[in-house]
Amino acid sequence: MQVDSDKINNILRIAAEKRVPSISAAVFSKQEKLFEGHFGFSNIENSVPVGKDSLFRIASMTKAITSSCIYQLIEKDILSLNTKLKEFFPEVAEKEILKGFKENGDPILSKPTNDITIGNLLTHTSGFAYEIWNENIAKLVEKGDLQSAFANNDEFLKAPLVFDPGTNWEYGIGIDWLGVLIEKLNECSLQEYMQKNIFEPLGMENTSYDLEAKDHARVATVYGRNEDKYFEMPFEVPEKSNFYSGGGNLISNLDDYIKFLRVFLDYEKEEKDIILSSSSIKSMLTSFNEELLMRNMLTQVPMLSNNVDFFPESSKSWSPGFMINHEDIKSGRPKDSAGWAGLFNSFFWVDPKNQISGLILMQMLPFAEEGCFETLQEFESSIYA
Repeated sequence: MQVDSDKINNILRIAAEKRVPSISAAVFSKQEKLFEGHFGFSNIENSVPVGKDSLFRIASMTKAITSSCIYQLIEKDILSLNTKLKEFFPEVAEKEILKGFKENGDPILSKPTNDITIGNLLTHTSGFAYEIWNENIAKLVEKGDLQSAFANNDEFLKAPLVFDPGTNWEYGIGIDWLGVLIEKLNECSLQEYMQKNIFEPLGMENTSYDLEAKDHARVATVYGRNEDKYFEMPFEVPEKSNFYSGGGNLISNLDDYIKFLRVFLDYEKEEKDIILSSSSIKSMLTSFNEELLMRNMLTQVPMLSNNVDFFPESSKSWSPGFMINHEDIKSGRPKDSAGWAGLFNSFFWVDPKNQISGLILMQMLPFAEEGCFETLQEFESSIYA
């Protein structure tokens, strides 16, 4: 597939001038880059231009990497998609479903009938939710009865369920549970496991949870927007994390995440990729249950996220690792493509039909910020035009 690099370059250059401070973007196949470009400033105040060495907080784009780690354990017959989480964390069997709250503020709880499986956790059908998009979990955090998922510890894993596992879809903390499971099964931190089994084999030298002080200046600043003015949103970069989140918090760059996404392109030509078998990759690119459709994500924390409705022209469900669109997207992404995003407005997709992938890294809040989302759609459209 050929792309019009000049057209893509022009669209992203204008986007960086008018509505997004920093952009790194690429279109690529298994063998070659069809387009790569870096635009704007990673730090506006100091006029630091975005470049190949710029680092980005990739947030929930971490989830696909954690999911790949789980598939490595499935290949070793340590786990299966049907394995129950309570086999390793018995306390999970005591979790109840939060239905709402009484007038006096007490929670309304019920017992689930299904156990949480690895497949449920991978596909956001476990019953776990995020405070950003779930009213009841947000209220628990607001009341002080539950630690926020952004507190840099694992206390938020004490959260209740919001529906019976396997009966619905809601974006949530299930992949964080998989992160602590990986640590328990391998007796090492998630950072150490990923370093040995993902980053080193793929040559991802710029991806980590922890970052030496000398590299902090390479991390793009997160900005918000007040009408036509940007303002910095302070996010620290840890030299040593207190908690390694399977669901987020990795720092990476364009080249490194390209190396990861290439695992999922042209995988059938080789029986074994560097990190996963072709059967694992196929499973990760296939919807787990097309009847459990992805729903709109209605924000409870407007500072962090707008309402999220990815491509309303298509129904979507989840594979063990990715969002799968069931119809063609207006911007060109074909049916059965796999993709997802990160909270700071980074986005990617894998297009099995054309054997290409698109990746765009930005650093703004809230998630689904209008300028960022418009940039994503124009980027996609320019590729498939």
